[in-house]
Amino acid sequence: MQPDNPYSAPQVELIDDLPVRQLPGWSVRQLQVLGWLALMSALGSALMLGVIFASSWLGQAELVQVERYTRWLQLLLMLLGNYLLIRLKSFIEQRFAAQGLSWPVWIIVVLALVSGVMDFMVGDQVFKTLSVLTIAYLGLMVLMGLGITWFGIRLLKVRLAYASLRIMAWLSIASGVMFASVLLLPLAILPALAVCVAQGLVFLRGASELREQ
Repeated sequence: MQPDNPYSAPQVELIDDLPVRQLPGWSVRQLQVLGWLALMSALGSALMLGVIFASSWLGQAELVQVERYTRWLQLLLMLLGNYLLIRLKSFIEQRFAAQGLSWPVWIIVVLALVSGVMDFMVGDQVFKTLSVLTIAYLGLMVLMGLGITWFGIRLLKVRLAYASLRIMAWLSIASGVMFASVLLLPLAILPALAVCVAQGLVFLRGASELREQ
């Protein structure tokens, strides 16, 4: 069609793309390491879950030893998860100019630290009998679930985000709802594992994007 034809399709972009921002303080190697750490965190959580299921076939002596190892592994995975979440927040805020992530992220970090210490100190004893400790622990899970859901909702508001970040947002919401429901708490580990994988893909996508600049 002729350029001056009033019936021709518009020749301009109707939606402006968000420009790729400069990321001072970030490097390709750093993002790659964070990505692989997130994937290793998912693998470690899956391994711990498998060990817990297999523990029903172990003897008493082996069970005590496995519980000791799984407590340390769970504590290390919790600390690693908090570190990765804080680094993810910083990356998303720089890359996408995201807002409103600080409160939900720090709520999740604090509650994860408290519940992680409780798990390490008392383990399965918290569910052996209904007590004040049990109620407190379940209350922490409800609050953490609400924090994770809030975080997922904030991720959905990030403009022009990676597909992996969108997937992570929906998985976080699903995981948060399961945590907050208490009844679905044992199943919350499944979307939580998927969140770790999606988080790793976000870091790796950022590394690939930074390499192309």
